[in-house]
Formats: sequence, C-alpha cells, structure tokens
Amino acid sequence: MALRYQEVKLEIKKLILSSKEGSRIPSRNFLSRKYQVARNTIDKAITELEQEGYLNSVKGSGTYVTGRFSRNVNIGVILPSLMGDVYPQFISGIEDYATANHINVVLLSSESIPEKQKRNVYQMIEMGADGCIIIPIINSEMSFETLDLLKKKKIPFVLCNRSIDGLNAPFVGTNNHYGAYMATKHLIEGGCRRLSYLSQRKYSTSISRYNGFKTALLDCQEEVEEGPVLLGNYEGDALKEKLQVIFSGEKIPDGVHCFDDMMATVLYSVLQEKGLVPGKDVKVVGYNDSSICNILPVPLSSVSSRSKEMGKEAIRMMMEALEGGVKEEAAKWIIPELKIRESSRTEKI
Repeated sequence: MALRYQEVKLEIKKLILSSKEGSRIPSRNFLSRKYQVARNTIDKAITELEQEGYLNSVKGSGTYVTGRFSRNVNIGVILPSLMGDVYPQFISGIEDYATANHINVVLLSSESIPEKQKRNVYQMIEMGADGCIIIPIINSEMSFETLDLLKKKKIPFVLCNRSIDGLNAPFVGTNNHYGAYMATKHLIEGGCRRLSYLSQRKYSTSISRYNGFKTALLDCQEEVEEGPVLLGNYEGDALKEKLQVIFSGEKIPDGVHCFDDMMATVLYSVLQEKGLVPGKDVKVVGYNDSSICNILPVPLSSVSSRSKEMGKEAIRMMMEALEGGVKEEAAKWIIPELKIRESSRTEKI
C-alpha cells in the first residue's frame, strides 16, 4: 500500500511539473478514479505536495499549481564512490549549481556493488526524489535492470560518464576518445616513435581511450610504431609482471599513454626498477588529472576529464528534464583538457 501511495504521489507531481503556474489540477474525486485509489490516498498525497510547495488549495475553488521551484527540489546523486579525485570534483560541480538554485542533493555511493546500487535506487524511489543523476557501475547488464526501475516509476534521471546498453536516457560524459587522441598526439609531437597504451581494466571507457590512442597513430604523418598494448583485467603482482615484461627488452616504448593516473603510478615503480626516468627515457601521460600528478617524483602529465563541469552540466540537464525540455536521446560531451607536466614536457633548446 505504501508503495502504491508513493506511485500516486509521483504521478500527481509529474502532472504538476507539466502544468503552468497558477493552473488548477483535476478534482480529488477525478484523481481518485484516474489512479484507482481511495479518496483518502489522494487527500494525503495532495496535502504533502502542498507542504512541499507544489500546490495551494483554495476552499470552494480548487487546488492550484504554485511556483514549481518555489520550494527546494530533491535530486538524488548515485555514484560508484565518493572518494578519489574524479568523483569529489563531480560532486562539487553539482553542489555549486544546487546551492545557487535552492536544490537539495542527496548523495549515495554504490561502492561499485550491483546490489548496493539497486538499494540506492529503491531509496531514491521511497524518498520521492524529483530526479536522479547517476554514474552507473561498470556492470552494464546489472545497471540496466536497476535503472529501468526509475523509468517504470517515471522518475527522470541523467546518466553520466558511462551509458547503459539499451537504456535510453539523457547523458553527460567526457569525450574519452578525444582525450586519449590528444594525449597520444602530444607524445608524438614530443618525439616519441614507439608508443604503448596501458590499462589495467577492459571496459567501454578503457576501450574508447585505446581507440583514441590508435586514431592518433593512424593520423600521424611521421613514422610511428604501436608498441605493446595492455588492455585487460589485471591486479597487483599480475599487473606489475606484465609491465616488467614490456620494459625488459632492448626495444622498449619511448612514449606511454596510461588509462588513468593510478596506472601511471604502477608504471613509475616499474620504470624505477629498470633504471628508467619518466620524462627522460620514457614520456608518460596519464588520465584524470588527479592530485597524485603533482606529488610523484616526476610530475605527471594527465588529461583532465573536467569532472566539475560535467557535474554542473548534469544537474542543469536534470532540471531541464523536470521541466520536460530534454529528450531521452539528449547527450552532452565535455571536451577534456591536457595538463602538461615534466613527465612529457619537451625540453626547449
């Protein structure tokens, strides 16, 4: 019964959001028949919506739509993690916009666990969130089943960073292909002629960046060679062993683009073991422009995803979706930015 009540309340809220300010909503008896629920269920829903600032009842006249955003809108944000460098910046962009526009933000972390992501979605449904901004976990199949619940409840949501196969929803992401293309082109322009791409994980984002790496090699007018590529699922010692093999031969890469900055830190440790210096013997570019870039022995060049801008764009799109002004296929791509440091800087003569 409680779940049905929440569904009815959400349906009335959608009706309100699609109506003009000052317009009168249908009578309570009509709504009772429309949603096939008892009159007291409608009364309870309308009373709560009045308390939340959506409606105003005038005795003997009817119930009217108030300024739709005269009270705080509640937006849920579900992320794989609240830690690291990318996610806090993403959250910061959302909160800057939310604070300026009187929007309540509820943050939840799935910790990259499918079942926890599902519980987070149920929590958003139960709290009556107006909409959700979600960076889904890597498991696309599990995410589809979970996020489809929001569609069934008609709660608008915006996907960020990675899309879900078969699930149409507004999307905000960074152009990973172009980011990797830009990084690889920079390495080539810096004199690198045997280049490698290294990723400890294989999923859509790492593949997109590898494709950007390949495109830069193909577009190059100079003679360049693709060196060993690491694109799999490796952890700990297994990852380090793979890197040691790549840098054990006589013909090692002179330029490396790493999937992310953490991959670059593992590479740094292997290069140190081999007596090689990043930026001198091997030029290196990471991805995400995390805080570790400036504290490594050789400051790391890295591609910034501009996560803060992504967060701001996501909540703007979310608010447009609440107004009915965003199509499901809408997509916004944030152009990444290359931050050049000592690990790939070309010495001036």
